[in-house]
Amino acid sequence: MNYTKYIIWILVIGLLVSLTVNFFQLYKRSENNRVVRVVDGDSFDLKDGRRIRFLSLDAPEKNRCFYSEARERLTSLILNKKVRLQDIITDDYGRLLSNVFIGNIFVNKIILEEGLARFYYVKNPYYEELKTISQKAKDNKIGIYSSLCRTISLDLNCQIKANNNHGKKYFFTPKCRNYDQVIVDESFGDKWLCNEEEAIKEGFIKAKGCY
Repeated sequence: MNYTKYIIWILVIGLLVSLTVNFFQLYKRSENNRVVRVVDGDSFDLKDGRRIRFLSLDAPEKNRCFYSEARERLTSLILNKKVRLQDIITDDYGRLLSNVFIGNIFVNKIILEEGLARFYYVKNPYYEELKTISQKAKDNKIGIYSSLCRTISLDLNCQIKANNNHGKKYFFTPKCRNYDQVIVDESFGDKWLCNEEEAIKEGFIKAKGCY
């Protein structure tokens, strides 16, 4: 009888140790997903050293329109909190891209709703939803789509539109065929310039359809 009790106690202790170890491992894994630093409006660092970039989002870089607003808002949403990563992919630059959740809150969605980043066309299970949300922010001229970032030139001598579209730098003169459709968005490096020489010096190439 005493031997049986002894065996039972060993089993109970073994079970408790196993549960404790499993709990500790689960806790450790969950802590790995705690945000320790917000880099900018669309990327952050986790406790385990991973840097995560939001899937389908492209926020303004440093020294561009709405950079500070986007970074500060993201900081208020996720800093020191545990996030859930979903649909993780690695892009051509080796960066980890993910849809990001805090509980049931879809953070990618909030950033786009508030006009703090533009929608980036990449494969995503939430593609249509995020695209629609981004278009609504654009239609309502919120955040980066407001007149704070999408500017017009009041200087009649500086009417060249220098456009930075995902690293492709072109400039458009008033004589370009699609000049009126080009938007100068200072949150993504677009600018108004005064002459073609200045545009070329800054690395912009004259767009097709210009004469």
